[in-house]
Amino acid sequence: MIQLILDGEATEQQLEKLKVNLETCQPCIQMYHLEKEIKELLQGRMEKKCCPEKLVATIKARIDSFS
Repeated sequence: MIQLILDGEATEQQLEKLKVNLETCQPCIQMYHLEKEIKELLQGRMEKKCCPEKLVATIKARIDSFS
């Protein structure tokens, strides 16, 4: 759930649940801060590169073949 929240994909219910949990659960507080710090570090070090259209098309075709 922490990942969903950090990625901005959590529901209001999940946000509220974490908020309540962070008020009382020390391990949850530590895990939240650790995950947040890791995400920030990775975002700062990752280099964004464009993906070739041919590669995108190949990946999409393979995903579609599994459905």
